[in-house]
Amino acid sequence: MQSKPFSFRAAIRGILHMPSRTEQPDSVGNIDPASSEPIGGRVDLAIGAIETSLAALKEVSSLAGKIPYISPIAGIILQALKMRDEVKVYKEEWGAVMQKLANVGSVFINVGEMCRVHDLKEDELPPSLRDILRALQEDLDGMDDALQQCADVRGIKKVLLRTDMLRRVKQYDSKLSNVLQVFQANLTLSLLTQLIQERKQGTTHSSEPNQTTESKSMPSKPQIFFGRDTELAQIIHMIFTNIGSHPARIAILGPGGHGKTTLANAVLTNGRVQERFGRARYFIPCESIFSSGALLVELAKSLGVFKSGSDASWSHIHAALVTKECILCLDNFESPWDQDSDIKHSVEQLLSRITELHSVTVLITMRGTERPAHTHWTKPTLLPLHTLGHDAGKQIWQEISDNYDESAEKLIKAVDYVPLAITLLAHLSQVTPPSLLWREWCKKQTEILQRGQAHKLLNVEYSIQLSINSGRMRASPSAKDLLGVLSMLPDGIHIKQLGKFEEILIEVDIPSGLHVLLQCSLITMSGERYQTHPIIRHFCNKQGFMSPRHEASLKEFYITLASSHHLRAQNYAEMVLEVNNTKAMLFSLLESNYADHSKLVITTINFTRFHSSIGDLSDSLISQTAEFAKKTHVATPLLVQCLREWGYLHQLSGNMESAKHKTQEAENLCMTSSCHNTPLHAGILLQLGQIYEVENALSEAQAAYEKALELQKAFGDVLDEGNCHYGLGRIYRVSGKLNEAEASLKRALELHHTCGDALSQGNDHCLLGHTYKSQSKFDEAEKSFKKALEFHKTANDVLCQGNDYGGLGETYVYLKRFNEAEYSYQKALELHKAVNIPFGQGQDYQGLGKLYLEMKKLDLAEASFQSALNYHGAAQNPLGQGYALNGLGKVFMDRSQLKEAKRMLEKAKNIFKEVQDAVWEEHNQRLLNDVISMMGHVSQK
Repeated sequence: MQSKPFSFRAAIRGILHMPSRTEQPDSVGNIDPASSEPIGGRVDLAIGAIETSLAALKEVSSLAGKIPYISPIAGIILQALKMRDEVKVYKEEWGAVMQKLANVGSVFINVGEMCRVHDLKEDELPPSLRDILRALQEDLDGMDDALQQCADVRGIKKVLLRTDMLRRVKQYDSKLSNVLQVFQANLTLSLLTQLIQERKQGTTHSSEPNQTTESKSMPSKPQIFFGRDTELAQIIHMIFTNIGSHPARIAILGPGGHGKTTLANAVLTNGRVQERFGRARYFIPCESIFSSGALLVELAKSLGVFKSGSDASWSHIHAALVTKECILCLDNFESPWDQDSDIKHSVEQLLSRITELHSVTVLITMRGTERPAHTHWTKPTLLPLHTLGHDAGKQIWQEISDNYDESAEKLIKAVDYVPLAITLLAHLSQVTPPSLLWREWCKKQTEILQRGQAHKLLNVEYSIQLSINSGRMRASPSAKDLLGVLSMLPDGIHIKQLGKFEEILIEVDIPSGLHVLLQCSLITMSGERYQTHPIIRHFCNKQGFMSPRHEASLKEFYITLASSHHLRAQNYAEMVLEVNNTKAMLFSLLESNYADHSKLVITTINFTRFHSSIGDLSDSLISQTAEFAKKTHVATPLLVQCLREWGYLHQLSGNMESAKHKTQEAENLCMTSSCHNTPLHAGILLQLGQIYEVENALSEAQAAYEKALELQKAFGDVLDEGNCHYGLGRIYRVSGKLNEAEASLKRALELHHTCGDALSQGNDHCLLGHTYKSQSKFDEAEKSFKKALEFHKTANDVLCQGNDYGGLGETYVYLKRFNEAEYSYQKALELHKAVNIPFGQGQDYQGLGKLYLEMKKLDLAEASFQSALNYHGAAQNPLGQGYALNGLGKVFMDRSQLKEAKRMLEKAKNIFKEVQDAVWEEHNQRLLNDVISMMGHVSQK
């Protein structure tokens, strides 16, 4: 095929010298990309000239066959421009697109002519230009299809397809704007000029411009990366969803040391990201940048467009970013952003200019929870990073130091699985064994979390200090004051307590301080509580962030609260909310030089009784109180009370041996001091009676109760006198003296009613219910248990409410009201679990086992008896274990599993023999005889 005669240069010259709308000559490379002048008049003449030149360029390039992109693109633009009069639907919207397409065409002709004149082949084009041409061809192909669809649409389709078509028009309008931005920056022309100059000088063209500079900004793949797979997958999904039309804008947020930078590097070195962006992956550290100007310079350096001795130019940065598709990570972006308002605004404006570019995927990492303004962040946004899970923490340690053991386990738990802290500890353990590190941690805590340098990745305390020294924190004195307060409170501040703390900390703007601390990730909102992370709390306490005035106010508040009468409803709710903070404050006071020793001991005794009533049976606070009492030489009665309370805690937890030891220690101290034959002595005897009773030492229990009752009558202590009658009632009931038991319990009820003690009245009614049940007075029993439940609810005693439901369940079994029985036992189990009482849970499962056995639901019965056996074992209750084994024996008998039945009953018999329970030993022996007899019949058959 022969070409027609054509003056290409003349056509180009005609375009280059066409007057603009302002009648002023302008270079074709500076066309306004936002131009949307309607097509018509002088513009139509310009487009006609462009069409002529495109036709010529298409034909010449096709003949040359060396630059494959030139001919197809010229043809597509030409075809699209010719369709401008055929588009009847959405003509106005397409008009603006056609104007931009004409502008693209005019610039493209210039590029094509330069390629033709200098006889360039495809592999000689700069990679950036090849990428632009390839992308332009793909976009124009899509636009050509959209134009054809608009030209063909008729009738009702015009309405039905309107939304979709207008979306596509807008999409191509945006894409053409992007192309014009590229050309307007003269990037492609300057690259071609550089290439031609290199040819003339005989130099070799590099396929990757600025290779050295780019390599410096390439991220390194993290070698140790655990626990962030979910976040990584989410970010990769966000990047590759609508990447062509809506590049991702992602902020990785969170506290210092939580692995934000590591996650960002994992993103940039991900296989899909590398394949998509190649070397156009830029990592810009912002840690030492504190203004938009400095950020601009760092950007220019990373992109390879910074000229020494001159200011960084946005036009050069812009040109580099739009040359080809790239991904840009701004690490530690809080440094330039978290400044005074003017600087912050300018930094946000610069970020906004970058995120406006459709060729750039943007990733930032920032301390805190707030994203910069003026940027449309990709939805759904990534949640701020939290600490790692246990398995990930363990993997990090094992990867760094292959010596993971029990001490390492305690260490990673102590630092709450913060990635940086685990990493530093694991490195330290390469030299210092984990066991010694644990001892150091207990003494120095966050001080050991460093590797000798003041760097955010090498020193946890330095990393925390960076957050505390941030611009927002410096601007908010209340935030720093509040951080000091929160550092003393492991449970933080409950949202319901904000009003109370505003009364305590009058000078502190609490809402504003909380807002700033949340922004800076120095605290979190956990449920309904504002809390600091344990590592930050340790650091702040060590640095003494708490002002003496606030510290004194807090101590007074918690001393008063711990001393409150917890059975009063108005005190109870607040004490529950503040229980962990109160306990921590009391520990702190015991270790300090608190002046009023006696007041502190009395307060901790009172508080120990409260926390045991809600299921906290740990003895660490009362044991430390007893040591404090001995060391400070407080009055002997206070030390006796400590020992008694200590024994009571062991009693509740089922550790009867320790309970007896501590209570006897209290009694011995009474006998050798002024406490002898006092109400305090009587109370200890009462407690010993309860312990003997659980141990089934009934004669010792009765003797203790009677001696205590004698003392209580002498001193007129109505409450404990009632308690003694209650204890004797239990002894009589267990001994089968039901009438005596009923009389004692009714007397106890009278005394407890006189002193208005709701808890004791509940206990009396509950035991009366069991007594009536033993007398087969089931209606009276039901009424008594319900009365007990009312009093125990008034007293806010969860444990006893569980006991009441258990009694109701047993009563309903006798009454054959099985649904009500099952509900009552399940309710009892729920309450006993809430207060963590193994003995109570064992009783509940035992009751459920008996119920299911009665209902012939043998699988459920077996499971319940087995659970009862386990819980009675945990509670060190041998008698309960015997009952559970007896129940299992009955289940196996009903199934005719005689060998298993015999084995269970023999175990039960041995237990009843050991605890000297002759009644149950005899009952169990009868069942055992039945099983042996049944086995004999089976063998004869």
